[in-house]
Amino acid sequence: QGSSLQVAPMKPRARALARGAQLFAGLIGYPSHGHSLGRLGGFRSTATVSALGAASQRLRDAVKSKEVTATIAAEADAPINRSAVLERLGHELRESDDTMEVMLLGNPLPSDRKMATFQTPTAPEGGSPKRTVHVALPNVEDISKVISERREQKLAVPKADELVKILDKYLSEEFLGKSAEHVAMLTAWGPKAIADSEGEFCEVAALMRLSLAAYQATLQANTSDFQFEVARAGEGRDCLVMPPSNFALLGIKDTFHMLLKGFRVLLIVQPRFFPHFREIQLSLSSCGLPDGLVEVLPGITPEADPAVLHEALKHVDRLQFTGSSQMFKSLVLKAIELGNTRMEHAGEVSGLNKVRLNGVSASHPAVARGTAWAAMANNGELCTSASLVEFDPALDTVEAVKGALLEAEAAFKAGRDPADDSLDILLRDGKAQQLEVKTEKEGFREWWEKTILASPQEQVKLQTNQSLGHCIYAPSIEKALEGVTEEASNLYFVGVPADTLAPSARAGTTGAKLPESTFGGMKSYTYAVAGDHDGVGTIQTIFDNTRRRGASWRDQEEAFAQYELTEVAEMLLEFLSPRDQQTFSRQISNVLEIFKAFAPEVTEPYAGQGLVNAEGRSQLVTLLALKPSRKHFLIPRGVGLPEDIVKMAALCAMSPLKEVPADLHLLDAAQAGKLRVTDPLKSFVKVVEKNLKWRIHYHSDVAELGSALEQAEHPPYFFCIKDRHMLPTEVLKAVALQGGYFYEGLPSDAFSLFRSMTATQAWTVSCTTDQLKEAEEQLLKSWHSKGLREDPHEEPEIIKPKSREMDIGGGFGDTGIPTSDDKWDELSDDSESDDETKDVKGTPSETSEKPTSGS
Repeated sequence: QGSSLQVAPMKPRARALARGAQLFAGLIGYPSHGHSLGRLGGFRSTATVSALGAASQRLRDAVKSKEVTATIAAEADAPINRSAVLERLGHELRESDDTMEVMLLGNPLPSDRKMATFQTPTAPEGGSPKRTVHVALPNVEDISKVISERREQKLAVPKADELVKILDKYLSEEFLGKSAEHVAMLTAWGPKAIADSEGEFCEVAALMRLSLAAYQATLQANTSDFQFEVARAGEGRDCLVMPPSNFALLGIKDTFHMLLKGFRVLLIVQPRFFPHFREIQLSLSSCGLPDGLVEVLPGITPEADPAVLHEALKHVDRLQFTGSSQMFKSLVLKAIELGNTRMEHAGEVSGLNKVRLNGVSASHPAVARGTAWAAMANNGELCTSASLVEFDPALDTVEAVKGALLEAEAAFKAGRDPADDSLDILLRDGKAQQLEVKTEKEGFREWWEKTILASPQEQVKLQTNQSLGHCIYAPSIEKALEGVTEEASNLYFVGVPADTLAPSARAGTTGAKLPESTFGGMKSYTYAVAGDHDGVGTIQTIFDNTRRRGASWRDQEEAFAQYELTEVAEMLLEFLSPRDQQTFSRQISNVLEIFKAFAPEVTEPYAGQGLVNAEGRSQLVTLLALKPSRKHFLIPRGVGLPEDIVKMAALCAMSPLKEVPADLHLLDAAQAGKLRVTDPLKSFVKVVEKNLKWRIHYHSDVAELGSALEQAEHPPYFFCIKDRHMLPTEVLKAVALQGGYFYEGLPSDAFSLFRSMTATQAWTVSCTTDQLKEAEEQLLKSWHSKGLREDPHEEPEIIKPKSREMDIGGGFGDTGIPTSDDKWDELSDDSESDDETKDVKGTPSETSEKPTSGS
């Protein structure tokens, strides 16, 4: 256009076809070049919000708004019929000798199988157990059969909309509708106090509702907003689920979520949990879940043949585990040794947790009672139970702390009768009968008992990268919140009054309540979370079946956001091809829109532990802080510069969070006297090292890489890996031992990118009603100062594609081409039209424009 090129005249039909081609090119939206983020030619800004931003906000509000949270909490916390609990509890503890059938693919295990015999762990009035149960244990052939036959039969989880109905029916009718029966089963077989059983039940009910709500919201968005769709990574695959020995219902929570992901589930449980899980299996079937999708087998017992579990590890596609970190690591290592290097693995594991006293004395009644309960709750068997209390040596001595905690123990009622619903702690054989406060640091570890070590600050070097829960007591909420930089998954803050007789809130390392809070979300920060586990109740977990839809014609009609690139991001995108620079800059804007929609907010107050010096309960307010995931990247020699790593670097440069420097490992790159790397990798390394503060590690061989990973301060999580199963065994084992993980490739959609870039840390203030306003203000202040980047992005420009001019050529559906057979001769006219004459004379017509590249 604008040149002296003369364009030959076009006949009417040819002109109509050209007009259609031009309009089609406009629909595709060929990009102009340049680096303004996501800018495309021919667009104008008219909308006030992007289509993706609005849809993301609706998706978030459908699951995590304050109103929905209150609804889920009310459902999960609905009063449980204590009379019905006691009636079912009596039935479970009755005097009997029973043999329970173990079913496998609809058939009972043969009678010649090895048997496991167990009794109820407790009895009425705390007496000797009277009920004995026998169950058959599966052998290696049974495990091989269940996995192979389900694959051969191509047994599949129902389609998404049908599965939602089945699981919703189960949750509403068979779980929540039979709450008393589940609580009684937990109390009998856990065993635990009725109050603890109710707490476990309510938490798991809320978790399942959150997972289901996110799934339903995604299905709804797929037909209304057209922005999101369900992604089931487990289709046609098998998942081994293993619950912990002290929190049985986490097994059904994991089963529920794995079904939503499309997995067939093999649930191997402790024999004493088998009666409960057998009922759950039958209930799922009665709600319409096809037989064979959930198989329940007893097997976590010293009586079982270890080869049985090994056979499962050899063949399953995923391991979903809750329990001790050592057990989890041993299972993953065994799978690697057996050659199952493709197995996905996720572990919610145990941690070393502490209470820290900053400027307050352990003699304060709120401090003493909260710390004592942190060690005693659930017999000290929680993975968040406190193992250490760090006191201020200027205010306390070891003996003073010990005395204060033992005195506080009297505030809690312990007993042996499981039917006594007033108990705080259910005592049982094989467990300590009272709190033990240790004063010598030798032998410090996870106690799994009502035991805690009292130590002056800094004497025991326990960093919170070992923790799930961490509690800080201070003279004020503001002072306590200085601890938001700690790395435990759940942080609790209490500002106690100077007057020890004044009403005060309390907290400990336990007590994360769902749906208001989350649990175990600090993947890549703490060794208490391992493998592909994003935590319990976090947005990264409940939305892991959600992805942003692929490219669509809607992209050419919907408003989209355009953020301005930072200089560093521009430099990084230069390492991509011009085409990828344009498309990925648009993707960055999409990711930032999702960040904006899921920005943290402070919850409404909810009930915590009892107040001290007053009636009522402490008030908890939580901010679910988004944290940047800690990232490792690996580039073997001869690979060059992977584009996926460049893209992740650009995302880090544009992240709204206060990013943590990544670790870039270059394998076989250290060569004496020679250039380690060449361009473009050399230039890329300079950019990320200088501007993003990435740490660059040169490793001469695999052994050196493995040794370095074993010394890592945090679990090594690798992103953008190609063919994880092809990595050297030494590297796979080193990462498994450290609780890390390898993620293959880079997600192709904005929502999955957002999930991969983030972790969730729960910041919870425990306070009195009078402190609520201060708590909210201080949480938000801490979030803005400690959580967000120092130079925030400007608000984006919202770009709206121009509407199609439907009158061109009679509209897109009317090209001007005659449709009746008798008028085709009109398309061939030997005489020149007026328009054609003008074209010849040099007057530019619309069809004489220079073709857009690619049209």
